[in-house]
Amino acid sequence: MKAPSIYLIDDYIAENKFLPVYYLFGADSFALDETVKLLEKATAKFISSDFDKEIITVDKKQKLSEILDLAYAFPFGEGKKLLVVKNFEKITDKKTLENYIKNPAETTILILTHKNKITNLKSSPYKLLLERGFIFEAKELRGADLVKWVMKKAKANKIKLTSENAYALIDIVGEDKGLLEMQLEKFINFLNEGEELNVDTIKKLSSVTKEYNIFNLQDALGAGEKSKALEIMYNLLEHGNDITYIVAMLTKYISTIARSIELNQKRIPPKNAAKSLGLSEFYYTKCSRAKFFLNQNRLIAAAKALLNADLKIKTTSTDRKSIAVALISEMME
Repeated sequence: MKAPSIYLIDDYIAENKFLPVYYLFGADSFALDETVKLLEKATAKFISSDFDKEIITVDKKQKLSEILDLAYAFPFGEGKKLLVVKNFEKITDKKTLENYIKNPAETTILILTHKNKITNLKSSPYKLLLERGFIFEAKELRGADLVKWVMKKAKANKIKLTSENAYALIDIVGEDKGLLEMQLEKFINFLNEGEELNVDTIKKLSSVTKEYNIFNLQDALGAGEKSKALEIMYNLLEHGNDITYIVAMLTKYISTIARSIELNQKRIPPKNAAKSLGLSEFYYTKCSRAKFFLNQNRLIAAAKALLNADLKIKTTSTDRKSIAVALISEMME
């Protein structure tokens, strides 16, 4: 049993008719938030009173019965009532929701967000939500799906973006859709309508409010410049970059270098090699030229360093800067 994708939600928003319940779940918190905004905008003209729009962020003490009482209450105005309930995964007595699903309030549009995967859609109340067509999944987009999403965003803002350049943008910025959208907004302000977004522009404008980005860190590491890598790492952390994100991007970088060595030995052209790995030719070429890590021992040391850093992040309370310094030192040994 599979829930329909959250990206199909437009099909369930008619001009004058909405579902009584939208249960939005999944690992992609950005998509959940964006869909809530979309539904709020679509329903706005049907909410005639400010008192008929309420947003609740659930805590552990929240009872579902209190939420359902609000949902059943009549609106103050003549229109609809919008009730948005965030962090619904924290509700313990979810089975009680079944009674509401069977008999939802006609005047209320209830939006529930669940920031996690649901392992068993056959369990209560998810099975009934699925049967009624009230549940949608926000899966994290990867590879070609994420590229399509970026290209769609660019097209909506009248910017030309090829799939190759979209891959390059993701390689440089990362797979976080919030960061990608923020970068696209910057490009929109920089480019004229109808202009093409290319790799040079992406590299030039990829820094948001910081002097360096993850792309710069990879370049410093690939060149064997330890002091520069440490400087960039500190800068990234000071400007709000999460150490988990940095480790994930460096793991992708080292993994790509390892694959590039193998593919180069087979004399596979960079364009074909990049395509086989689901990467842009620009990023693949950059990785294949990372001289410092083209030595097998250094590559193994870097992989071990990244594994150690990941374990420290997940299992200890060690200061993030200490983890970062140790990571750079171990990678550059």
